[in-house]
Amino acid sequence: MHSRRTSFGYRISTLHRLVARFIRERMSEMGIEQGQVPFLAELFHEEGVPQEVLASRLFIDKGVTARQLARMEQSGLIVRRVNMENKRQKLVFLAEDIRVRREEFFCHLNALTEALGAGFSERERPMALEFLDRMITNMLVSKTAADGD
Repeated sequence: MHSRRTSFGYRISTLHRLVARFIRERMSEMGIEQGQVPFLAELFHEEGVPQEVLASRLFIDKGVTARQLARMEQSGLIVRRVNMENKRQKLVFLAEDIRVRREEFFCHLNALTEALGAGFSERERPMALEFLDRMITNMLVSKTAADGD
């Protein structure tokens, strides 16, 4: 039997809620909601990608992605344009107002990284990231196996 003392899920769920609160507190001053952060971070990395690609990269349902992007467009955070090579696709770009705030955006995310890594040694930090990556891979494999059933 699993207990809170041995449960990865319990700890990850708690961590998720704490990270969400941290992001809400920091990003609200920029007019950014917690659920918009992964989309913006991905778009700062690469703009002009189809919404389906964003959904796939972020492991977020296509319908949820479309609704979130619509809200972000209404808020003036992004701009969606029809792909001239494939008119069924919408490409997603950062709005200029948020693009110029890149440094501020990443300052908040860097503060999150520092808060999460506080107390870890230089040797422990890469190990912690590796463990998290392995858990992500485990969940992706688990999902794939469940989809094949």
